[in-house]
Amino acid sequence: DKTDAKVALEQAEAQLAQTVREVKVLFANNASLQANIDVRSTDVERAKSDLARRQTLLSSGAISTEELEHAKNALKTAEAALLATREQLSSNRALTENTTVTQHPNVLRAATKVREAMLAYNRASLPAPVSGYVAKRSVQVGQRIQPGAPLMAIVPLTGLWVEANFKESQIGRA
Repeated sequence: DKTDAKVALEQAEAQLAQTVREVKVLFANNASLQANIDVRSTDVERAKSDLARRQTLLSSGAISTEELEHAKNALKTAEAALLATREQLSSNRALTENTTVTQHPNVLRAATKVREAMLAYNRASLPAPVSGYVAKRSVQVGQRIQPGAPLMAIVPLTGLWVEANFKESQIGRA
């Protein structure tokens, strides 16, 4: 019965498709994270220039020390966000470096599962080596068997012969 093997094959194919999509997202995230780094770098530069302006204004008394502290904190926050984004990009690149979508280890693993399921599906049927009648059947549909176990005997339809040992008294004159 191929039903279980067919279901397993369909599940493996669906998992392969899902894995390919996930890996494509990994590759797409590299560009997105690089764009985020550019945005964060701009934020850091703006925070640095704001801090520099406020430091020159502090000596003249135009701003309070509290406002200067806010500018320093804004710079620290912007630098931390830039560092976090760079780490995310580094982490994502580690998952995609020196590979393509088709050669990514996750995709290869899922493809191997599809091949294993296809093998199991193909092995779920046993073609007879000759045509004939089934005799001495010891297996039922859906039953799992071990390799090498005798399943049945096949009596071929061609080349039949009968072996008989007749006594001379049983054979009539011809």
